[in-house]
Amino acid sequence: MIEFVNVKLGYVKEYFALYNLNLKVGNGEKVAIIGQQDDGKTSFLRLLAKLEKPTFGDIYYNDVLLENIDYSKDLSVAYIANKPILLNSTPAKNIDYVLKIKKVKRLDRKNIIDKILEDFGLTECKNLRIKNLSLYQKRLLQFAMLSIRQKIDILLVDDILLNLEDKQRKNILDILVSFMKKDTTVFFATKDIEVAKSICEKIVYLKLGAIERIENNKLKIS
Repeated sequence: MIEFVNVKLGYVKEYFALYNLNLKVGNGEKVAIIGQQDDGKTSFLRLLAKLEKPTFGDIYYNDVLLENIDYSKDLSVAYIANKPILLNSTPAKNIDYVLKIKKVKRLDRKNIIDKILEDFGLTECKNLRIKNLSLYQKRLLQFAMLSIRQKIDILLVDDILLNLEDKQRKNILDILVSFMKKDTTVFFATKDIEVAKSICEKIVYLKLGAIERIENNKLKIS
């Protein structure tokens, strides 16, 4: 279980991006974080990604303080940011970087890279510089790199459907759903309530950094 207890996050004195958050999320639960720009969706995810620390209050994972958990050893947490976080090289080299971290043998990496690029429709842009990719291609690459992981305990997804064409949105959403395994706890930040209710069991509404209300959605995730 993930639990927020009286959590506040302040970037500057006397201003809180997140204010007095109290929330419990069960392991494997799929949660939508709904809000407009500046309502705190990204800040919420960054706390869980441990890119920010609460100014006040605590966050727990299975009754252990989140700050005491080592994401490299104790827990597999994946963060798909709204602004793709990628190496300034090529799709192939980005995937190769992840494989190196996973200590995959050099002789095996080429075939794995080619297969992943093919699976995610990125073969034609294999050797393009990241700056020359479209936003859609960057989104695909984010998931391609994530596909290398055997297990994801917590998946954090930040407004990844913005600025995509309808067909692209549908494909990215389908890929996202494929990563939402039964045992994976998912936090999906979005402005789109309809999409959120189509894939999430709990809907948390943020307003100016505070939880406005929480709805339980009767959707059953297979």
